[in-house]
Amino acid sequence: MFIFLCILLNSFVSCSKDETGEKWAEEEQLLAEYMEKNKPGAILDKSIYFEKLIEYRDNIQPETGDNVLVDFVCSFLYEGTVEQVSYEDWRAYDATYLSRYLHGGPELWSYEWWVSMGIGQMRENETANVYVPSRILRFQDFKPRLFWIQLRKVIDTDLKTYQETMMANYIKQWGDDVDTTIVRDNGKDYYIVYHVENEGTGAVIEGSSVKTHTSESYFLQDNDIRDVSINEEVTWTPGSKIFEILKSEKKGNKLVKKGGKITILMPYKMRYGDEYHQNEDRQEIIPMGSVLKYDISISN
Repeated sequence: MFIFLCILLNSFVSCSKDETGEKWAEEEQLLAEYMEKNKPGAILDKSIYFEKLIEYRDNIQPETGDNVLVDFVCSFLYEGTVEQVSYEDWRAYDATYLSRYLHGGPELWSYEWWVSMGIGQMRENETANVYVPSRILRFQDFKPRLFWIQLRKVIDTDLKTYQETMMANYIKQWGDDVDTTIVRDNGKDYYIVYHVENEGTGAVIEGSSVKTHTSESYFLQDNDIRDVSINEEVTWTPGSKIFEILKSEKKGNKLVKKGGKITILMPYKMRYGDEYHQNEDRQEIIPMGSVLKYDISISN
């Protein structure tokens, strides 16, 4: 009986895969007919169609290993409806992945992602339409997508230096009133910068945790700051880099006490590692490669 069930299950899975493959093939055939009729000049590359809209032949072009900043809007091709909405509107539309499909980006894409989207054929400030079958995106709704893309900036492989430049530009407003701590990770020194706006008049921070009201935001270009959370109550515990900055054992730098305020800047990697961060509802994604900004008020 067990063997029979296994055979039945395997047959079902096989049939399901065959059916999915057939639907994907049908979708791509319809897309090919649509493109031949409506966009005969588009370039076909591995089932993806690429149509450049604006050209700047003397501008920088990405190379293997580079990262790129892009603005893009994703819509269903035949329906003409935007699949995801802007960061500013996502709550009203109950959207998910608010900054991965973002109108008004930018989003950071690594070489592994953008190479399959035709951006390797673009230069800075150029725009293009990219037509993508659902199979390429690993979706099974069998609806091709239209991506309008603008290549905003080419960043080389050294994201660390790019982040440090953004941080350095941001802290100019604080003059010399800035403290820095260095974290070593995988042979590299990463800088975390902080500015104590108000030292506070309460007790020094000790013990196993510290309760704060914290706003989290990020930026991928100088001062283009996008809020993620607004004044949420957060308890920082030992082991987190932010707790190490807040607690009173830090020597040589200005201390923040209970009732005080502090702003902390750090590279994305120092908080979330090498993966996309999202909350439990999958509604808050902070692009990798961004600089994180924390505005923290220490609870009394």
